[in-house]
Amino acid sequence: MVRRSALASGYPFWIIIKPFLYKQGATQNHGCMKKFLTLACLMTICLATRAQYSRYIVQLTNKKGTAHTLTAPATYLSARAIERRTRQHIPIDSTDLPVSAVWLDSLRKIPNVTILNTSKWLNQVLIQTTDANALTKINSYPFVKTAAPLGLRTQGGLDNHRVEQFTETVTPLEPGAIDQTARLTGELTLNYGSNFNQVHIHRGEYLHNHGFTGRGIIMAILDAGFRTYNTNPALDSVRLQNRILGTWDYVNNETSVTEDDTHGLYCFSIIASNRPGQIVGTAPHASFWLLRTEQAGVEYPVEEQYWAAGAEFADSAGADMISSSLGYIDFDDHAFDHSYLQRNGNTSIITRAAGYAARKGMIVMNSAGNNGARTDDLKYVSCPADGDSVVAVGATTSTGAIASFSSWGPNGAGLLKPNIVSVGQSTVFAGLNGAPAAGNGTSFSNPNIAGLIACLWQAFPELNNMQIIDAVQKSAHKYTTPDARFGYGLPDFKKAMVSLVQKQATAGSSFNNCTVDLQWSSKDDTSVVYSITRKLPGESTYTTIKQVPSTSLTFKSNTYTFKDTLTAVTTGLAEYHIVQAIGSDTTFDIGAVQQSINGICFPVNTTRILPSPFNTRFNIVINTPDIITNLGVQITDMQGRLIYKRVLNKPAGYFNWQLYTAGWPGGMYKVTLFNGSKRFFNQRILKLP
Repeated sequence: MVRRSALASGYPFWIIIKPFLYKQGATQNHGCMKKFLTLACLMTICLATRAQYSRYIVQLTNKKGTAHTLTAPATYLSARAIERRTRQHIPIDSTDLPVSAVWLDSLRKIPNVTILNTSKWLNQVLIQTTDANALTKINSYPFVKTAAPLGLRTQGGLDNHRVEQFTETVTPLEPGAIDQTARLTGELTLNYGSNFNQVHIHRGEYLHNHGFTGRGIIMAILDAGFRTYNTNPALDSVRLQNRILGTWDYVNNETSVTEDDTHGLYCFSIIASNRPGQIVGTAPHASFWLLRTEQAGVEYPVEEQYWAAGAEFADSAGADMISSSLGYIDFDDHAFDHSYLQRNGNTSIITRAAGYAARKGMIVMNSAGNNGARTDDLKYVSCPADGDSVVAVGATTSTGAIASFSSWGPNGAGLLKPNIVSVGQSTVFAGLNGAPAAGNGTSFSNPNIAGLIACLWQAFPELNNMQIIDAVQKSAHKYTTPDARFGYGLPDFKKAMVSLVQKQATAGSSFNNCTVDLQWSSKDDTSVVYSITRKLPGESTYTTIKQVPSTSLTFKSNTYTFKDTLTAVTTGLAEYHIVQAIGSDTTFDIGAVQQSINGICFPVNTTRILPSPFNTRFNIVINTPDIITNLGVQITDMQGRLIYKRVLNKPAGYFNWQLYTAGWPGGMYKVTLFNGSKRFFNQRILKLP
């Protein structure tokens, strides 16, 4: 398994990227880098001795001389990137400003130096050179902090040490293994075919059944290549609907990513496939940038810089999410290795870049790693899964057991990792011919859950990235007892959706002229019906008094009112519950309202005994204009035996008298009222046992 993407056992996990050159100028494409750089090609561009490298990171001290300003972000951020910041209350800051063009021009003028890309977040430049004099010149500039090698080595520096990024295996599924009819049972709107189990383990179909399939969410996939994505039958929908927004290869500085590694294709297909009856992805209607940042044949930290550049592009282009099935721990040159203590969320280039991506409002998803079976410190999560704001995804079987290869937590600083888990053993994806295949690795568990998170965010676009992640983690089966293998566990997207509806719902009431005005707001659509239950003063149980169906054609927040006119109620506390039902299988309380009844709610010339049934007390309420000086109260059981008798004095107007009945046996009783010797009212009431 290679160090950088130790995330899937058997196949590399990569993503495809489209170039984002938004008002910043394209990066230069020099040298003989092409898809899958070969050793021979490296030999032609590297001239030096055994210890020499051809890629260097130049860290800059500042951004002086930039033509851009914080007050005019449209010159370096897309409208969608600005809107994301505005919606999530994220200020534009100096890390958003491009690297100073003045400093870049100075570097370009140095002979034998080629600028490959830049990172505005880290304020650094990736260059290609083998000229020692050029490096001396660069380090002499006052605006340069350091210039350090990241790889690749020249011919003499290459050794026999090789780190395999992708260790996943791929197995085509036989037609008989694709149980199409079984996937059609129940109320499913999508015919998943062979990958139903990896969706159902998260109750992801609940989101899909309510129309949340990722539409409107933009995801950047960073990987090693997306071979045949442009012809694969399982991806015809995303192509025909123009939801592949673009591609870019940061390794070779070119647009094409279709001739490179298959790893990114497999990961992409887990999310985006739409071949009913065979395979339907977890976010089949999302949109995508496919970015190649990983060179599968070698392992050097230069790939972390490629990833940082890809993540910055995704941010500037307005992507909502990053899905990355790459991971970096050890390299072809062990001098670059990330020790366990360095995998602390703050050290590596890729982890720091992932942290910036999250701070810009994106959800950053990354595979945890495939080193779980090791016994040394390589078993712990790789970079950037170690990041505190990165959702690191471990792997399970389709039955929820932890996969043995899934990397452990915590990170090097003791932070809980992985965050969550998903199906990464025998995960179904689309093979090169579009037919279902299966493989093992956290490379595959990550995109499976990333697609479902995209669907959840589609339902709640008003929430920020951390609120969505929090809801997903809280829905997981081990949230209250997390551990170093599962993290918080397997998310439940039905539970997550319900919790967010409940959290956002509001309810209140007011009282005037014996009318309780109920008001509530909640997210709903035409699948929702609200039930209002009520318990009046003196009553012991709730009674449903009204059902209110939603008429909203789209899932959005709506406000409702209901007037409850009270005609025979004593003073005290009226209690209401507003219950929201989504379809026939989901019912939950969105509001408990208590309203003080502080006025007389009995019409004139009204007499009531209430409540009935009652537990230990009931009230005799009379609202008549006359005075009754000899108000006789007589209570008998159904055999006519006298249980209680008393004479009261009723003033003019409203009169309310409460009788305690502790010790009375349960059953039916008859209450008779007298004005002197004249009977004027009787009512049967029921005492509960």
